[in-house]
Amino acid sequence: MVTRAQGIPHVDYVAQLTRHLASVPSFRSDWHKRGSIAIVIRLVLPNSESKYPVFDVSRYGKNKTPASLVQAVHGFLGAPEFEDGRMQILFIQRAKYPRDPWSGHIGFPGGKREPEDGSDRVTAERETKEELGLDLTDVCKYVHLGRLDDLCAYAMFTKIILAVSAQVYLQIVQYTPELTLSAEIASVHWIDFGQVLKGIDRPARPFTPGYRAIPVDIASRMFPKWRESQPLWYRGFQCLFGKFYYTVLPLEYTKKDSIIRTAQQVLVHDELETTTSQPELAADRSGELKDLSWKYGNIRFSSDRELYLWGLSLCILSNLVDLSLPVPPVSLNPSYTSVASPWPQMDRYLWGDVNFMLNAAHRLVWGPYRRKPWFIRVQQRKDKASNATITTTTRLVGNNRDYFQAHFITLRAVFIVSCALKTWILWISGRAISRLIHKAFQWIQ
Repeated sequence: MVTRAQGIPHVDYVAQLTRHLASVPSFRSDWHKRGSIAIVIRLVLPNSESKYPVFDVSRYGKNKTPASLVQAVHGFLGAPEFEDGRMQILFIQRAKYPRDPWSGHIGFPGGKREPEDGSDRVTAERETKEELGLDLTDVCKYVHLGRLDDLCAYAMFTKIILAVSAQVYLQIVQYTPELTLSAEIASVHWIDFGQVLKGIDRPARPFTPGYRAIPVDIASRMFPKWRESQPLWYRGFQCLFGKFYYTVLPLEYTKKDSIIRTAQQVLVHDELETTTSQPELAADRSGELKDLSWKYGNIRFSSDRELYLWGLSLCILSNLVDLSLPVPPVSLNPSYTSVASPWPQMDRYLWGDVNFMLNAAHRLVWGPYRRKPWFIRVQQRKDKASNATITTTTRLVGNNRDYFQAHFITLRAVFIVSCALKTWILWISGRAISRLIHKAFQWIQ
């Protein structure tokens, strides 16, 4: 029986997330350059005048173990007031800076790890304090649930530039303390988790009317030194390979759950361009934001009603959703792969065969049962005494590749196959044309 993800109480997602964060070990990258972000979750009661449940801090404070954390959080979430509560996640939009490669992007509060930071958790808490004035170390207001797998930011598609650690926090009081936005932040938004669950109930299909994507020029990414001069070979490469279209998850926000800096409101007052023949691009029609990073041209990452989440931040959110599902993914939607799906697409006309093979391999390589916490291995062995076949299942932890790594490896194999097929077709076509010309000359003579 198929269950709609949006029909499941939000408190169940928080409870399952707490259990998985406490029981499933997280993967930590050994890359030396590190950053850390904070994912802050809160539960909002349908009636704001209702009495908010009390979290028993002493129950967890005396013996800070994963088991005691799960016990304390479940006792808190078990309150009847939370039955119709709504889960919300804190997102930020970064301010506009000409030299910032993430200028205007949607994501989570956080930043690079400093030498004086004792851990990734300390980095997330320090950066959140600096950017939003939010003190996540206050144990009377926030509980640290755990950390997600580290994800890596890549340059040139394969070179790692930064390992990002995601720390998850639960707000245990009804009202969020007043936020003070630094100059680095353009706006802050509490997004209802139901907006995320739409990606499960209605998965995006590439190049359909409901598909949204961020275009990234392949040539400028692979050869940034020649971006300004653009020699002839560079332009030929650009025409041949085109762009990558990265999946966007649109998140509707409300003004009452947002803080928007007056000086930065220009970033969030533009409509999304919509076309049916091309993917919907979160781009500026007038092109007036020419001081944005060259990597993304004049793309806008928000409108006056939606945020456009993509890239590394979307992958982090996808990992959070994986650990939050209270039921097996097959029970939700047979066509669901992840909220970050599909993989980045190449030009639909020049490289349609690559997209077809890539999307066909997507579920096999990156399906929900190939990722935590559902990644399992089935083994069969024969019992020597009874000569019977015994089947055992083992859940594998930390062995699955991250989103971009899996995409790069699959794309490389698919691209080689595509080029080989095109070469073979050209060779066959050339031979056929050559024979026709030869026969035509013979007929003339």
